[in-house]
Amino acid sequence: MAPTHVVVMGVAGSGKSTVASILAARRAMRFVEADELHSEASIAKMAAGVPLTDDDRWPWLAALRQVMRGERAAVVACSALKRCHRDALRAAGDVGFVFLEVDRDEAVRRAEGRTGHFMAATMIDSQFAALEAPSGDESDVLWVDASGESRLVVDQVDAELVTLSAGTATSPLRSTAATTRSISIDELREIVDEIATSEVIATGARRVLLVPPDHTRLHSRAGEITGMLYERLSSAGCEIAVLPALGTHKAMTHDEVRLLFADRVPFTSILQHRWRDGLIHLGEIRADEISALTAGRMASPIPVEVDEQLLNGWDLVVSVGQVVPHEVIGMAGFTKNLVIGLGGARTIHCSHFLGAVCDMERIMGRVHTPVRDVVDAAFDRFVAPRVPVLWVLTVVEDTTKGVVQRGLFVGRGRSGESGGAAYRAAADLAARCNITIVSEPFRRVACWLDPGEFSSTWLGNKAIYRTRMALADDGELIVLAPGVSRFGEDTTIDTLIRRHGYRGTPATLNALRKDPGLTANLGAAAHLIHGSSEGRFKIVYCTNPDAGGLTRQEVEGVGYTWRPLPDEQDHLGLTAATTTGPQRDRKGTPFHYIANPALGLWATTVRSQ
Repeated sequence: MAPTHVVVMGVAGSGKSTVASILAARRAMRFVEADELHSEASIAKMAAGVPLTDDDRWPWLAALRQVMRGERAAVVACSALKRCHRDALRAAGDVGFVFLEVDRDEAVRRAEGRTGHFMAATMIDSQFAALEAPSGDESDVLWVDASGESRLVVDQVDAELVTLSAGTATSPLRSTAATTRSISIDELREIVDEIATSEVIATGARRVLLVPPDHTRLHSRAGEITGMLYERLSSAGCEIAVLPALGTHKAMTHDEVRLLFADRVPFTSILQHRWRDGLIHLGEIRADEISALTAGRMASPIPVEVDEQLLNGWDLVVSVGQVVPHEVIGMAGFTKNLVIGLGGARTIHCSHFLGAVCDMERIMGRVHTPVRDVVDAAFDRFVAPRVPVLWVLTVVEDTTKGVVQRGLFVGRGRSGESGGAAYRAAADLAARCNITIVSEPFRRVACWLDPGEFSSTWLGNKAIYRTRMALADDGELIVLAPGVSRFGEDTTIDTLIRRHGYRGTPATLNALRKDPGLTANLGAAAHLIHGSSEGRFKIVYCTNPDAGGLTRQEVEGVGYTWRPLPDEQDHLGLTAATTTGPQRDRKGTPFHYIANPALGLWATTVRSQ
């Protein structure tokens, strides 16, 4: 079956536009001329005989990718000269390429014969200089000799297009997964031992950094995998350190480290991520690219800053993380673990605000989003050239029999390499395991926040994010929060939440105009928007002040309703054995119970970006 998006590529003068337009007409697909999406500055630059740089091309490719995502089927004429350019377009989904191959003399002859085009024939040499002809591992590329008459070239393309494998140029290094599969701890140990042997020790890596999530992903299996890798690699004589991807979270305590890694990792091997200092500035994603990704909703640059410890001369970084629906990026895991989990304040704040600007409900549960595009680009352009990365990605599901692991995926490198393929495979499985589409909106939902994972509303509001798309107007969300004792994970964020509260988008945007402290912490502003119901449903936080939890005054001070936790648990009739699903309270009133809101997404539908 032919790809739904076909990119006809090659140097200027190869016949891209002619071939693509004829092919589109023949197949009743939309024809997209990528040249029409260049900025005026880029057109003027080429008209003056100055070749474009990649910095010029990224916003153009971002705009083109957005156009492709908005089309059910399209044939695109685009040079796509480099592998990284093709990778940027592959992220549009279900993409195949047709490489029109011509020699320099033929390209010059054709360019000289056309009129009204901004690229002069004198630019042909720069096109061939920039060209990275598709390599053998790019299985989604069809090579065609384009030196003949255009309609004959189209005949060949049309006949052979059905043989083209679309969507990605590579596959994961390892994929162990199924919606009905349950990977046991013993099986996991065998798989991890194999990964350590074949993907780490066999490569000669001696200094290895392990980057897992923190204890807020307690059920992800990332802790067990990290512990197993630590033991295996240490026994092989490797120098190992563990740098948890904390993002803005507080550093883990001794007890939390012991809980997450099951005593396999000594506390002395744990490095601490400092998200406000100890950073390296690597570059930025330019404002014009951000504007292209968001259709103008945000038009400011996003700096790329990461923990300097990430780039401390490691032979290999092993990023271990869970792929699961996420409120900011769409699907958690992969490049987010490093770029955001080990990111600096400005990177985290700007990316989170980008997610808020683009509407959380259009992002959650989606493989490709504007925030994902930014984070992948930041990794590909600035981190990947500096350190080799092996990705180990998990997918788990909360079932009536407990949390089970459904998948394990392994890949290396950039989003266009096996690392990206591993992420896409994991995200596809997570969409099937972790997204519950309900036929009718819930009138009443109760979510339990495990005290071992959730000590703040900054973390615990996943109960709001993951259920809001399934809640009925005027419905009620009950958050059972035995461990929540504060709002923010650090003092600055906590103060801002207490000051402004969860009062909806208009109130937050108004606060941004008046409070420089909030403007300097855009991630907090995004959190305030995400944590509000926008007045659509009631949010009830149930805490236990007698055990150190937030008080009634504190909860109501940020705009939520408060109830005492012990009383609410008794009224709902919940016990440690209660599993996710329909329940009735002591009076027989129905509600839906969710034991692990961080492990899923509930919605009446997943809205398209």
